[in-house]
Parts: sequence; C-alpha cells; structure tokens
Amino acid sequence: MMPWTSNEETKLVEALVNMKNAVGFKADNGFKYGYLQHLEQALKQSLPNSCLLGKPHIESKIKTMKKDWQCVYDTVNGSNTSGFDYDPEKHCVTAEDPVWEAYLQVHKEATRWKHKTFPYYEDLCIVFGKDRAQGNRARDFMEMEQEVNLEEETQDSDDNFLDSYEVSRTTVMQHDETSPSVRSKKRKNRSGGGFNKAVGLITENLKEISKDLSEGIKFDMKINELSEKIPLTILKMNSISQLEKFKALTKIRSDPINVQNFWEIEEGDREAWYYQLGYALDVDRNNNHNFLDLDS
Repeated sequence: MMPWTSNEETKLVEALVNMKNAVGFKADNGFKYGYLQHLEQALKQSLPNSCLLGKPHIESKIKTMKKDWQCVYDTVNGSNTSGFDYDPEKHCVTAEDPVWEAYLQVHKEATRWKHKTFPYYEDLCIVFGKDRAQGNRARDFMEMEQEVNLEEETQDSDDNFLDSYEVSRTTVMQHDETSPSVRSKKRKNRSGGGFNKAVGLITENLKEISKDLSEGIKFDMKINELSEKIPLTILKMNSISQLEKFKALTKIRSDPINVQNFWEIEEGDREAWYYQLGYALDVDRNNNHNFLDLDS
C-alpha cells in the first residue's frame, strides 16, 4: 500500500471534520454505516487522481490517525500528567526535558512525539474528541469509586481507633449495644454518597447516548421520506433519457447527503449539480443530452 502524501492526509482530515459537523453521520461510538463511502466520494472530488478507496485505504488511515491522536491527547490532557502542552503554531507537544524523561519511562509509545510534529491534532480533537471524553468519564468513574473505597477504609480505621478508646471508658456491654450501629450508619451514609455520584455520572452518559440515538433515528426517517419522493421528480424531467434518469437516481440515493442536497438545490440548477456528482453533460449537434460516467 502506497504511503499517503501530506496533501492527501490534509484533505482526509478536512473531509472528516466536514462529516463530523454534518447531520446524520454521528453515532454513539464514531460514525454511522456508510461513512467510508461518503469519505471516498469526498476525496474523489478534492483529489480526483488519488484513487483512494474507502477500504482499505481510508479505513486504515483513519485507524492510524486515531491511534496517533489518542497518544498525543493523553500526553497533553491525561489525568495523571502535568507540564505538557500543545503548541498550535509549531504543531507539536511541548514540555521540559525532566517532564518528558519521567513520562517516557512509563509511556514509551509517546517517544516519537517528543520531536515529531502533529499538525492535525486540533482538527482531530473535533473528530474524535467526544469518544475520548466518554472514555475519560469512564476512567473518572473508576477513579471516583476507588477514592470512595479509600475514604471508607480510612474512616473505618478511625472508627476502630475510637471504638478501642470507648472500650477503655465503658463496659463491653455498652460497646456492643452502640458501636456497631453507629459504624453501620456512618458507612451507609458514605456509601450512599459515593453511589449517588456514580449513578449521576451513569445517568449523564445515558442521556447523551439517548440524545444521539434519537437524532440518528429522526434523520434516517427524514432521509427515507425524501428518498421516496425523488423518483417522481426525476421521471418528470424531459431533458434526460430514461436510462440517464435511473443512473442519476441511483447516484443520488446512495448517499444521505446527496438526498439532502437534491431538495436544497433549485430545479434549474440540478444538471450542473449532477456534473459535480460525477457526470459530465455532453450536448451533441442535435441537442440531445447524454450523461458520461466519469468513474468508468
């Protein structure tokens, strides 16, 4: 597989950002089915001679970019890191040498980013940022749970010390009647507080997932409704042949973005739009219209 040029990488990142901002491609964990086909078409327009395919070229490159971005993101924003920053002008991670040395002893995979630039970092934060944020929230949840457990263990130790002190001042009978109940109430209160925090965090994540799912379902229903109306509109056109109508119909309905654009463009401008999709309009001497498939 040929290595990607810097221009090809730049165009792919631009297409990813545009797709992230477009309605209909967002999913709970990345992008919806069909996103590779959409990116392939986008790169055909911006890089007509690149011959990059959704599989294996674009899919493989996105995995590599995401892996690199995650490494840089965790270095700069990790919960257990400090002293790192990203320089948007030099496009690289910055830190003092002692900070780097200490970090690389544990995170050897970040070694390459000490001297290597990563110009797509900020754009990829737009593309992958939410996925990483959800991952961080999951880690925060585990860290919070550990803190709650540690707090309980510490408090239990204090309770035991106080209980021992009480034994020296009261009878064993009094200690047995009161101390376990008090300790149980304290532990229940502390456990309840930690549990409520955990439930609140889970509820927040579920709300975001439900919102994304609801938006995706509404978009799919709208696209299906608009797609069903396209054949009647195209079949009424008199400037193109029956075969050309079927070709145009297949091309438009293959991509949700094309379906949206079809209804947003004025009727008189649609022939020019077909050309942008990959067809060239050829007018012969008898003024007959024929579409030429540029992909063939």
